[in-house]
Amino acid sequence: MDISLFGSIANQYHDLLCTHTTGTMNLVCELLEDQIIKHKLSVDIYLGVQHLSEITRQTPRYRALGGVCRRVFVFGIADVDIPNIAGVEFHPIEPNSALAQERFLVVNTPNLWAALLVKEIPSAANNLDEMRRYRGGWFYDEQVVERASLLLSQVLGKFYQPVTERVYELQSMHIVEVNRQLLGQVEDTELLSYRRWLRLTTLNQFAAILLQHQPLQCMMRDAVQILSMIFGAQEAVVAFNMHSGQFMVITNSGDIKSSNQVASLGDGASAQAFRQGKLVIVADVHQDGKIDPLIPKARTILSAPLRGRRKIYGVVTVGSQELDKWNKEDAQTVAAIANMLSVIIEQKVQVSGDVAYQLHQARQYGQALKKLRRPMQRLLELHRELRVDGDFSPTQMETLAQMETLYNGMASIMGFPISLNFTNDSYLPPPPKTTNRPRA
Repeated sequence: MDISLFGSIANQYHDLLCTHTTGTMNLVCELLEDQIIKHKLSVDIYLGVQHLSEITRQTPRYRALGGVCRRVFVFGIADVDIPNIAGVEFHPIEPNSALAQERFLVVNTPNLWAALLVKEIPSAANNLDEMRRYRGGWFYDEQVVERASLLLSQVLGKFYQPVTERVYELQSMHIVEVNRQLLGQVEDTELLSYRRWLRLTTLNQFAAILLQHQPLQCMMRDAVQILSMIFGAQEAVVAFNMHSGQFMVITNSGDIKSSNQVASLGDGASAQAFRQGKLVIVADVHQDGKIDPLIPKARTILSAPLRGRRKIYGVVTVGSQELDKWNKEDAQTVAAIANMLSVIIEQKVQVSGDVAYQLHQARQYGQALKKLRRPMQRLLELHRELRVDGDFSPTQMETLAQMETLYNGMASIMGFPISLNFTNDSYLPPPPKTTNRPRA
């Protein structure tokens, strides 16, 4: 007989059903299981996990349930060797059965009764566990729990004994505790979502700043302001190593300071990040005992190096007076900003180096031309004398004309205002010289 727990409530409770993600469904199961473990409730609990391989990921939890509960029944496709866990009974199901598409948790006792009944929604996108979606509900209704318990007894082939007396005060206490835990989880999730939104906004704002092509100092100042105003750092600073250990320090107050020695960074997180070239997180400065001179009031510090291909250009450091403020995702955000800023720094340093090299070459060329001006001046004078006093054939005159063109070009390159300005008439041979001969 192919039994479906979800099908038993799908029509009657249609308006109460909703779609759950894998995370939400797992959270509800864990809250109910934690409640049973916390109060050491000797109950029968029925769990549907679709695949028994899910058990291997949570072996400690099932051991805890097996040590507390009277019996733990686990249903799923036997895709792995069935583990041996004290107090836990495994019941393989067929892959094409209705229960293979469902997940459930059912507990039915006088002091606590609850049921989570969901069915997987087929989708091509459900290739990852966290992407799966389930349709169903979470119930404290006696009729739903009784119906699910009856169907499970039929699957097990056992006689069903209904619960005749229920203690509603204890049930209410369990519901209140579970709901309190659920609200706490919701609040934590909302805070986590808000922090992630802040991190994403921080990166988007900084990316927008990079597209404005501002001077490097302005970009550093904007980065500090973004970390302070959007990311939420009470203190933020960028320390840029300009040259020879001299740092330009930009704080979130807008101040630009100068630190002359690397040692002035001290032994705190900023100095460690700069010297080691890696991300440094200090959860509690008081316990660590190393105050960061750049942000001396901070208790929790996160520092990321400005690491380029050639060298480490400085650090980006944020701090908070709250204990253990920064987590792994916060660190990744600050590191991303430091990496983007490092690329810009390296580009600007490269451009500055190219300009400096070009200016150096120009100075060398200028000095060389200056040395050549006097010899060139003398060459032009000699050529002029040769042109006036020489006695040349037409072919030689043509050669001289070509030389004059070359000299004029060289003189123009060297900045001479001199031009020979010979005309084509000068190409004609000079008239023959007259001599005094005796008359016959």
